[in-house]
Amino acid sequence: MDLNALKIFVHVAQAGSFSAASQKSGIPITTISRKTKELEQQLGVQLLERSTQGVGLTVQGQQLYEQVNFSLETVDNAARNLLGNEQALKGKLRLSMPQAFGLFWDLLHDFQTQYPDIDVHVVASNRKVDLIADGFDVAVRIGTPDTELMIVKPMMKLQLKLVATPDFIATHGKPSVPDELQHYPLCAWVETTDITAAWALGEQRTTIKPKFSCNDYIHLRHWLLQNNGIGDLPDMLAKPMIASGELVEILPDYPFSVFMVHLIYPQYRHPSAIVRAFVDFCGEWLEKHG
Repeated sequence: MDLNALKIFVHVAQAGSFSAASQKSGIPITTISRKTKELEQQLGVQLLERSTQGVGLTVQGQQLYEQVNFSLETVDNAARNLLGNEQALKGKLRLSMPQAFGLFWDLLHDFQTQYPDIDVHVVASNRKVDLIADGFDVAVRIGTPDTELMIVKPMMKLQLKLVATPDFIATHGKPSVPDELQHYPLCAWVETTDITAAWALGEQRTTIKPKFSCNDYIHLRHWLLQNNGIGDLPDMLAKPMIASGELVEILPDYPFSVFMVHLIYPQYRHPSAIVRAFVDFCGEWLEKHG
């Protein structure tokens, strides 16, 4: 049996389409199509359901995928064990993550330092991408993902902090209860062009009309540091500046809710060695730096 054809079949099964498999593997689409067809003819069964949206596995295709992928992973693991070097991992990691996820850039730097032969490609966007259709290996999601087709790994907790600069507070004072926020210039993260936003502070939901809003926390942080008002920042951005004295937490007795941040990746029985290495690295790194 053609080992290359089996590897190509695994690429297609994981990518969800011939074009995505071609992009991830670097193999021409014509070769992928021909090899998978030859494999089906050799086995005498249909392995893939083809449609305009992509390809899916038949029952026989799923059975073959689980057995073959496990075997190929075993071979890869054996080769790496013989090399005795975790840096033998080579390939690409395509990652989708929210904008302004500041802590994660340090994590990615350390990951690529440990695995220099893995090319990391990041798309930072607040849009919830379709991992399979858009060709991503892993995504970082805030909140509970609403999909049954993905493996979901809790990664860390995230909480917003209400902050302002010491100079702003010296000039304008600060509120003692959420209802007093309306008397201050407010700066908020807002994804749309709505002129209002809502902050859930403690058990109280406060509707605000921000004087300044944007959909990027990095820019919002810069705006707040210019003494322009009171605003919300993720704790990963706010805590270092609170510790350094550049920002002061406002209304700490009325905290925002805590959200879980998850890693998600396609629900294959045996994810790629690169994905496994990345997921494991995230857990170890966050335990050390969390």
